[in-house]
Amino acid sequence: MINFNLVDPEAAALKILSFFLFLFLTIAPPLAFSQSSDARDGTAVEGTSYIHPGSELWNNVRQRTFADKTTQVKSTDSNILINLTGETWRQFRMSELIPIGGIAIIVGLVGVLLFRLIRGNIKIEGGRSDKKILRFSISQRTVHWAVAIMFVILAFTGLLLLFGRLVIIPLMGNEAFSYIAVTAKFIHDYLSPLFAVSLVAMFIIFAKENIPSLKEDINWVLKGGGLFGKHVSADRYNAGEKGWFWLASIIGGAIIVSGLVLLFPIFDQTRATMEWYHVIHSIAAISMIVGSIGHIYMGTAAMEGTFEVMKTGYCDSNWAKSHHDLWYEKVKDKEVSNR
Repeated sequence: MINFNLVDPEAAALKILSFFLFLFLTIAPPLAFSQSSDARDGTAVEGTSYIHPGSELWNNVRQRTFADKTTQVKSTDSNILINLTGETWRQFRMSELIPIGGIAIIVGLVGVLLFRLIRGNIKIEGGRSDKKILRFSISQRTVHWAVAIMFVILAFTGLLLLFGRLVIIPLMGNEAFSYIAVTAKFIHDYLSPLFAVSLVAMFIIFAKENIPSLKEDINWVLKGGGLFGKHVSADRYNAGEKGWFWLASIIGGAIIVSGLVLLFPIFDQTRATMEWYHVIHSIAAISMIVGSIGHIYMGTAAMEGTFEVMKTGYCDSNWAKSHHDLWYEKVKDKEVSNR
């Protein structure tokens, strides 16, 4: 109990002031803590308009209430401090895209190896003749080789950027990978527009003769292209070649569009938009790489006489009879001497 000395008013007043100060220091901190806990989620405490300043700031930083915020910087996403979708994209890239992409490429390589072991080298029926037929013009071969060479370079540099951290860093270290990655990205970025132009040119040149012919193409597919049985008739391009042409054109188109979005971030793309296009670009590129493994094998080591067709423009007349007999009947009068 406080003893109020009425004889000494100043002492009594000091005791009264000390008593109320004690009550304030004892009761106020728990009450303030309780209010801040109630407002920690950014909502007002009942009966008050108080909002915890830390919660409000963090909500803005985490994009919960950023739509009404303004900034003097006039650019896309300039009012976003932390991009929440970036972590989702990173997790997908590391835990799904890279492992699945690696498995797909390995499966493609194993498939080619098994085909080689089972089917072996496919020889020209009747052997080589002394006659050749012009199959591809200089312009056709130039466009094809431009697309092929640039695709190989872009695929190689793209794979370095996608798998480099997992493969190169353990072998050569971080510093070596940094130089490799910078060089690969420079080549990839500056060569890709040329690849886009070449792919469009190839589509224009070859599209007309790759239009599907249902009766012939379905028959070719049902008989496996004659690879595991008897000869199957085909025109200038068989169903397998047509399928690869349209697949490469469609997937290549997806690669070009998504690549342009990533290469030129000047059309008000948000970071979330570019993350989606990165996923599209990577999946399309890996799909085309897997398909090209089979295409390159079939066009080089699988069948005798095939590689020289795109190399020289001429095919052996017996090769034409074996693989494209309907086309051969149309152009056989243009045979030239092999000598």
